[in-house]
Amino acid sequence: MYCVAQDSIPELITDRPDQTESSVVVPLRSLQIETGSLTEHDHTEYAEHRVLAYNSTLLRYGLFRNMELRLGLNYLGDVMKMTGNDSMIRTSGFSPFYAGFKIKIREEQDWVPAIAFLGAIILPFTASEAFRPDHPASEMRFSFSNTLSDRFSLGYNIGVEWDGETMVPDYYYTVSLAIGLSECIGAFVESYGYIPEEGSQEHLADTGITWLIMSNLQIDFSAGTGISKAAPDNFIGLGITYRLPE
Repeated sequence: MYCVAQDSIPELITDRPDQTESSVVVPLRSLQIETGSLTEHDHTEYAEHRVLAYNSTLLRYGLFRNMELRLGLNYLGDVMKMTGNDSMIRTSGFSPFYAGFKIKIREEQDWVPAIAFLGAIILPFTASEAFRPDHPASEMRFSFSNTLSDRFSLGYNIGVEWDGETMVPDYYYTVSLAIGLSECIGAFVESYGYIPEEGSQEHLADTGITWLIMSNLQIDFSAGTGISKAAPDNFIGLGITYRLPE
């Protein structure tokens, strides 16, 4: 089975399945499609809550050698079952469009990390009514990465977002250790969290595996759990990435 990229073909670097965005942009005039599904479960003394991302898709296009454009869209399902009775509330629909960019600021040099900046806006009017936020939303983050050895690399992000539900920002962090198990198979372990100016903090951990089937085709599996009380109990995701050549 072919899984090793030729020297003339740029390496396939994805921004899924972990929460850490890479500091790499897609090659010039290439379109990279990253899509998948995820189920998230949370249980409290009052209710059982399940969120289903039936289709979570990110399109990345190499506009310049150091810049990509990004467009994201999710189709979601939400199931809420109240504790102590059989009542259940189901909703489904599209979340708002995500439109953004990534700019490569610098390459890695010795222990100085590679750095990229990401910015995005969320367009409330593009969402289904059940998932439409009350306010405009946006996010900004810096992405860093260091090569530790031939098999290990470290990625980490810091950022801020406005989710549209309130005008108060949330700050977030991610730290992900990537491990090359073979020429085709990789794995990662990650910790990340959200620190709002108001409300409870959420801290989570996840792990996953990727399989490079071809030089431009990869599948992935991931699973995670909440560490803090306010975080979801657990989640599981599956996905696929395909890059169209220039």
